[in-house]
Amino acid sequence: MPVTIARALCVASMLASAPAVANAGACPGRPAFPNMRYEEDWRFLADPACRTDPWDGAKYVDLGHGRTLSFGGDLRLRYERFSDPGFGRDPVDRSGYLLNRGLLHGHLRWNPRVEAFAQLESSDVNGRRAGPRANDRDPIDLNQFFVQWTPHEHGADHLTVRAGRQEVELGSAQFTSARDGLNDRLSFDGVRVIGEISGWRLHGMHTRVIPTRRGAFDDGSNRSDTLSGIFVARAHTLLPDGNAVVYVNHRRRPNTQYASLNQSEERITFGTRWWGGAGGWDYNFEAGRQTGSIGGGTIDAWYVSADNGLTFAGAPWQPRAGLRFNIGSGDRSPNDGTLNTFSPLFASTAYSGLAGLVGPSNSVALAPSATLRPHEDHSLTLGVVGFWRHSTQDGSYNIFSEVQRLPGSSDARHVGTQSTLQHVWTPTRHVTVVTLLVWFEAGPFLRETPPGRSTSYFTTWWAYRF
Repeated sequence: MPVTIARALCVASMLASAPAVANAGACPGRPAFPNMRYEEDWRFLADPACRTDPWDGAKYVDLGHGRTLSFGGDLRLRYERFSDPGFGRDPVDRSGYLLNRGLLHGHLRWNPRVEAFAQLESSDVNGRRAGPRANDRDPIDLNQFFVQWTPHEHGADHLTVRAGRQEVELGSAQFTSARDGLNDRLSFDGVRVIGEISGWRLHGMHTRVIPTRRGAFDDGSNRSDTLSGIFVARAHTLLPDGNAVVYVNHRRRPNTQYASLNQSEERITFGTRWWGGAGGWDYNFEAGRQTGSIGGGTIDAWYVSADNGLTFAGAPWQPRAGLRFNIGSGDRSPNDGTLNTFSPLFASTAYSGLAGLVGPSNSVALAPSATLRPHEDHSLTLGVVGFWRHSTQDGSYNIFSEVQRLPGSSDARHVGTQSTLQHVWTPTRHVTVVTLLVWFEAGPFLRETPPGRSTSYFTTWWAYRF
């Protein structure tokens, strides 16, 4: 199987397993690896005393004349199994199947104003009876390649222009994310402008979506599949440690299938998000309205999201109690010329966990959870999510806004209840081991639009980053 990046990183991770020497006291603390790898800055390794990790020779390469080069990578090996995929509609893989993904990147800092970043991706799936899903297999392709120019930087104020292929995560990554939970990550071709002026954080973008194709170096964009937007954010004192953003974005798709139609669409989203936290309390509120056109009709949809938690940092195992509530509107009538189904654009799998069984379109979700940290290297999360249809005239959707069940003759709102147990182990800063067990109890709506079987889901993966 053509997974050369994954194999190379697997060998490299074993070669780099030697113990590190003690960190020098004058060096900064080791930064965590961010999800957006282009955000890393390893220039502190210019001091040889700070090079305490076996990979530091690759993280900082001095090219002279103020130019530096940094290399990094990700390897993920994953096992996945559904007992009744598609709630009984899809073929069963009794032994499950294996997924793997490798990412390798290089980051060039030509001078304080100009940078370039490139990343290759290779992914595959083995043992899945129904074959690869849309985001399971890509032998090798260019996931990111962009040039970045910072024409203005003074104190906290700066302005950066980034052009080329790039991953994008906005805000809490609820509606636009790199979709790390999938086997192939999502990227865009286009231009972004990012900056901060006098405390105002600014972001503008015009991009084309990169769909996954299953050949080598064949992923490309087209003019009719785009995402553009403007975002303005600022810290405030109206809520503890408050931050707020207002935004408008424009999404154009060549064809979209909903319960009542399949047409090209142009969707404009106006929204705001408020987030922050203090004293152990963290909060995230988001709401918005969507307008536009689809085929010969109009779009009128909306959404509300709240995700709050309270962490008892002084208690044993530092428990966090969380509560999430979401509503994404559904279509009120299939024949009135107006589509009311909310689209989450590029939602992550976080809405229904890594199983991704239910998406935010025509959905109401209530999700209490509890997280424990019995050790600094371990976290354990137990959660329950109830899913209901917002409109009984609309179907249920997955995280890609693809209709999974038509409304049929069912008037039931309850889609199902999902229970989740997740364990995350980080034995080293390079290694993460995730194990997840899900039980989805089918509700009346699924049972009345058969097949409506309850399903279990199990996944575990080993991920290595450098």
